[in-house]
Amino acid sequence: MTDAPSAARDQPLIAIDVVPVSFTVAEGLRVATARRAYDPYAGREALPGVLLDAAERLADGARRALRTKAGIGTGAVRHLTQVGAFDAPSRDPRETAISIAFTAVVAPDTASPAAGAAAAPGGGSAVWHPLGGGDLGLPFDHDAIVGAALDQVRTRLWRDVPMTRALLGDVFPTSAAAALHAALHGSAPDAGNLNRALRTNPALARTDAAPTATGRGGRPPATWTWTD
Repeated sequence: MTDAPSAARDQPLIAIDVVPVSFTVAEGLRVATARRAYDPYAGREALPGVLLDAAERLADGARRALRTKAGIGTGAVRHLTQVGAFDAPSRDPRETAISIAFTAVVAPDTASPAAGAAAAPGGGSAVWHPLGGGDLGLPFDHDAIVGAALDQVRTRLWRDVPMTRALLGDVFPTSAAAALHAALHGSAPDAGNLNRALRTNPALARTDAAPTATGRGGRPPATWTWTD
């Protein structure tokens, strides 16, 4: 038996908040925010987020948040995955709102400072931050959402092939895998263990990169591609 509908029953709002991440060896692992145009916290950096529209799918709401709040188009999103729900009663000072959070892996060539400077249709633009281990000082509970998203990436790296491929690209050198591990764990991996893990990963195949023009010769660096 279900509860009878009541006009006086308060229902929490459903918000969608997205943690955009991007990775390169040169710039490391970064996360994007967007400047809020309205109160509360107008003028402060926060995760791109929207209230879910009626009949809108959660993932569609996440893509809309990226597009309208951070200027990140659908074509720039390599991978989108749900992080979880955040339901602290005091997370939003306006009224009760449950946030469904997502992580979006964004293509590095669209996560440059120049690309981030382009205004979104709603007036926002992405601001990319290097991750140094501390909170970004974001409003609401957005620092907790960022932490949960990074924990998810950390635990699902390599086990989640689409997510890992989105971060490293279709072809990557061993040095990129080592740099990503260091960015997520705070320390460099053991070289022997990393090479062994790459060699025995059934989703990967080794391919030799072209020799660099250093004049020193030697074996070219090992690069890896995905088997599917």
